[in-house]
Amino acid sequence: MKKLLFTAFGLCILAACSQDEVMEVNRNGDEITFDVVTNAATRAENVYCNLNQPTEFYVSAISDGKTYIDKDHIVASGSSWTNESGTRYWPETTTDFYAHVNGGSSYAWSVAEGKATAQFKDFTVNDVVASQVDLLYAVKTNQTKVTAPVKLNFRHALSQIVFQAKNTNANLYVEIAGVKVANVGNKNTFTFPSANTDNNIAHEDYEDGVYEDGDWGSITYDDSWGTWASLTSGTSAYEVDFANVPVKGDDKLVSLTTTIHKEDEENAEKLEPESYANAMLLLPQNTTQWVPSTTSPQPNKNNTGSYFLVDCVIYNVASTDVDKEEDVCLWGKENEDGTWSTKELAIPVAFNWEQGKKYVYTFVFGKGNGGYDPDPDPDPDPDPVLVPIEFEITVDEFVPVDGGDIESGIPGTDAGAGE
Repeated sequence: MKKLLFTAFGLCILAACSQDEVMEVNRNGDEITFDVVTNAATRAENVYCNLNQPTEFYVSAISDGKTYIDKDHIVASGSSWTNESGTRYWPETTTDFYAHVNGGSSYAWSVAEGKATAQFKDFTVNDVVASQVDLLYAVKTNQTKVTAPVKLNFRHALSQIVFQAKNTNANLYVEIAGVKVANVGNKNTFTFPSANTDNNIAHEDYEDGVYEDGDWGSITYDDSWGTWASLTSGTSAYEVDFANVPVKGDDKLVSLTTTIHKEDEENAEKLEPESYANAMLLLPQNTTQWVPSTTSPQPNKNNTGSYFLVDCVIYNVASTDVDKEEDVCLWGKENEDGTWSTKELAIPVAFNWEQGKKYVYTFVFGKGNGGYDPDPDPDPDPDPVLVPIEFEITVDEFVPVDGGDIESGIPGTDAGAGE
């Protein structure tokens, strides 16, 4: 995956492929049964991978040009799967399977002229990040009871958004308490592909929620991927809040919204199931960024263009040690007791999100202009929050004393005594 980098308040973007999910639908004689290899859960419940598979999914099927299965509910039961809608048997004709996880009432199934259409119609992303779901889909066609077990490879229909930060300036100290993504779309329709979603896409995991430069893999969007309707704008905002995260001026990456660990049995006891609680799962879309101007000094005034709001407090560090009582606050909200707390600053940014990809946004303090005040009062020309102190110098010429040259005599003589 090509790494995406640009500067906007020192903002760095990395894109990575999420791992597609694998399930199996196995035959047992003529009965259609379900079986999934169970692995230890290593992710938050609502973000899935091969080591944290869903506990339920829904499946529809078409055979001989007619609906054969209509949204059956399949539930994990120990190491096996139970069809809550009743036992199903293989027909004599080939069968096409369409499955999903978390589609809810948005999932729509129809058959016309011998062809099936599966959709997430008007799927709406939850306003609360912690309640957002990992939307999965899978397709497997031309299956019969004499073929190999039916393998469903589930793919992520949404984009995952996570945040980290670093501070490259030893003279700054930053604390971050939240991030908001603003002016994005929240509702759209997704159509399943007609081709099989067979290939499973691998990805790398990184310890401690920090993503360094590396090989991010790639995705080729062929006819085995479903499609979202075009989405280029919106007015929704999604916010995550957390305890203040310190970002010192040591140029080290700090995770803001995730804690990710290696997926291996040796470290299983160290894995944190809530590690993805603050990861956003949003609609794939292409937006334009908010452009600060005299006509649009506030990013939320006309809902034009997307941006981040970073809730932070920034100090100038006078010495090698941070002292928030003595150091000068450059950005924040002053409290009645004279201390400072976090305050939002706005960062214009365009989003180009695709399904099945993870986007890691790194806020880099010490570069760029520091973002903008999202609510200036009164509305002036938008000015950067952080403006580096620069110096221009001139140097006075050495000026001769009055009288020009000074003659000096020989020490110890009358001539040397001066007049």
